[in-house]
Amino acid sequence: MSPKLVDRLTSERARQVGATLSLQTSIPTPGLITLSGGTPDFPTPPHIVEAGQRALADGHTTYTAWAGLPILREAIAEKLQRDNGITADPGREILVTAGSQAGLMSLILATFDPGDELIVPMPFYEEYARNLMLAGAKLVPVMTRMEDAFEVDPAAIEQAITPQTKGILLISPSNPTATVLGKQTLLRIAELATRHDLLVISDELYERFVYDDFQHHSIAALPGMWERTVVINGFSKCYSMTGWRVGYVAARREVIEAMIPITHGMTICAPSVSQWAALAAYTGPQDWFGDVLAEYDRRRQCWMTGLAAMGLGYGHPRGAYYITVDVRPTGLTARQFSALVREEAGVMIGGGGSDPHNEHFVRGSLTTSFDKLEEALARMGTVVERLRVEAGQ
Repeated sequence: MSPKLVDRLTSERARQVGATLSLQTSIPTPGLITLSGGTPDFPTPPHIVEAGQRALADGHTTYTAWAGLPILREAIAEKLQRDNGITADPGREILVTAGSQAGLMSLILATFDPGDELIVPMPFYEEYARNLMLAGAKLVPVMTRMEDAFEVDPAAIEQAITPQTKGILLISPSNPTATVLGKQTLLRIAELATRHDLLVISDELYERFVYDDFQHHSIAALPGMWERTVVINGFSKCYSMTGWRVGYVAARREVIEAMIPITHGMTICAPSVSQWAALAAYTGPQDWFGDVLAEYDRRRQCWMTGLAAMGLGYGHPRGAYYITVDVRPTGLTARQFSALVREEAGVMIGGGGSDPHNEHFVRGSLTTSFDKLEEALARMGTVVERLRVEAGQ
């Protein structure tokens, strides 16, 4: 293969997307404690695993309907009505996807043209930017403040609206900021989305992870908002099914109909065995999750205590299983801090996205066992103390 052909093999958009993505290594580092993982560390509940095993034994190993098993879509519709106050037609307004991330990619390709803009509160999960880049569209970041627990100001969203704006993306509970948008904030965003005739994409993947007295509200349930809202959700986080690869999109039928050909082109359908397991997730017992949430809350408290002892600020974590940490007191950028604590303390923590406005925040996670978390925070604290002494603080 000639060098010229090799150079032509990769599209410019693929090169741009690849430049924003750090590829994972499969080589483990002895003694390294990861404090930034996005995979829940509790096992998939046994009744869900058993449902998947039964599906295999019963021969459910072929394609399903492109939009997903009808019985699963009915269960999703029932869940949306019961838990979120959303009325969706299971036959025409729900699409099961191979994970929520595949659903997001399909949605962006189906609804955004080159030059269109999507407003996204920052800090954000960078897959949103990559998806928009592949569609030739533009992500428009709106800054949030750590002092406000990273809850976006609707007035800042409105200031970012241009003639090219097609929509607003909301992530609540949020990865990576752990914010949960209050109902009054959602009402204000709903009003401006209606007034400016904008689409709202509501990523609700972490909806069950909420702490203290905070509550998850779906903007799609507000008056008049189902007409212009797309809800993205799935089973990966709340049911510890990351490897099962099954999620869903709920929206008006016009959106779902536009997405189905793209979803078919990428995956045909979500894995059939996983769909049967997902059905068990929504129709089976739910009380086991209380113990999971209590343990994650214990780790959340550990994080806040440890960071306070280090003198590092953070956005108060209201939901999801992350905590966003301000490393400015160390005098380092997020990338520098992450590299240093990995090298000196054997601790991996996420930090340093591609946007310079986000260069002082690192993402911590609650998905490490309590004992390991305490050890890792102690190691990290030693590094932070040295840095602050050297800086004369």
